[in-house]
Amino acid sequence: MQSAALKREAKKAIDELSEEKVKVAIDFIDYLKKKEEIEATLEILSSREIMAQIKEAEKAIKKGRLKEFVPWEKVKRNV
Repeated sequence: MQSAALKREAKKAIDELSEEKVKVAIDFIDYLKKKEEIEATLEILSSREIMAQIKEAEKAIKKGRLKEFVPWEKVKRNV
């Protein structure tokens, strides 16, 4: 099932719940979001390549070599 369809299904299910159960659902969704963030962080921390890139970027920032970086406005996408 597509992501948009899954979200519609979840919203429909939430609309059918009591207020008490909606609060429980929100707590569970918050838990899942935090779990996903932790998993992403652990994935980055376990990557030698990414960590080396981060350390190199930190060195460049400390040395004032900011022109080596692409401004956020040029990188971000419409999300």
